[in-house]
Amino acid sequence: MDNAPATDDIRAIPYFARLSDEDITHFAEHVVLRRVAARDFIIVEGDPSHGFFYLRSGKARIFRTGPDGREQSFRLVSPGDTFGEVPVFDRGPNPATVEALEASEVLFFPSSAVVELVEHHPEVALPLLIHFAKRLRSFTELVEQISLQTVPARIARYLYSLAREEGVEAPGGIIVPREVTQQDLASLVGSVREVVSRALKVMEEDGVVEIRRREILIRDLAALRNLT
Repeated sequence: MDNAPATDDIRAIPYFARLSDEDITHFAEHVVLRRVAARDFIIVEGDPSHGFFYLRSGKARIFRTGPDGREQSFRLVSPGDTFGEVPVFDRGPNPATVEALEASEVLFFPSSAVVELVEHHPEVALPLLIHFAKRLRSFTELVEQISLQTVPARIARYLYSLAREEGVEAPGGIIVPREVTQQDLASLVGSVREVVSRALKVMEEDGVVEIRRREILIRDLAALRNLT
C-alpha cells in the first residue's frame, strides 16, 4: 500500500535540508512511500529509471551481475541512505540492482519532480554534488580493495568496519549482527561463497572470530585489524 511520506523524512536527506518548509511540503506531494518484502528487487539493473529512492527502514544491497551470473555487491544500504540518483540526471538505465535484504520502507522520488526542484532551487545543487563526490570516492576505494587485497583481507576489513560501526561489547569480545548470508558476503568482497567460508573458518580457528547462527563474535579486534 502506498502512502504520502512525512516532510521530516524528506528533510532528513542532506541535500534537501536547505529547502524551506513550504518547498518541502510542495515537493512531498510528488513523493511516494513504498513497502517491499525481504529479497524483493527495488531497482533492476538495465531497466529504465523513473526516479531515485531513500531507505526509510530496513536493509538493502546494491549489486551488478556478470555474464557468468556472478554478483558483485557495491555496498549495503542502511536507513537514511539514498540510491538510484545517477540515472535521474544522465537519463540512462539503472546501472545496478537493489535488493531488499529484509522487509523495508522506501521513499520514491520521481525524476521529473527532482530535476524541476534542482532547476528552481540551486541551493540543492552543491550538496548534491558533494554527495556524488563522496559516493565516487567510495567506489574508487572498492575498486582498490578488489584489485589489490586478498579475499581474507577484504572480509577482515568488512568485519572490522561492522564492529566499529554496529558492534556491541559483550563477554569475550564484540558482537556484530549477521545481516548478510555468506553468499551475500562473497558478493560484497568480490569472491565466491566457498572461498569466503574457508576464510571465515581460518579466522575462527585462529581465535579471531566466532561464527554464530545470528551473529558474529569478534574475539580479537586488534588481530582482525591486522588482517586488513
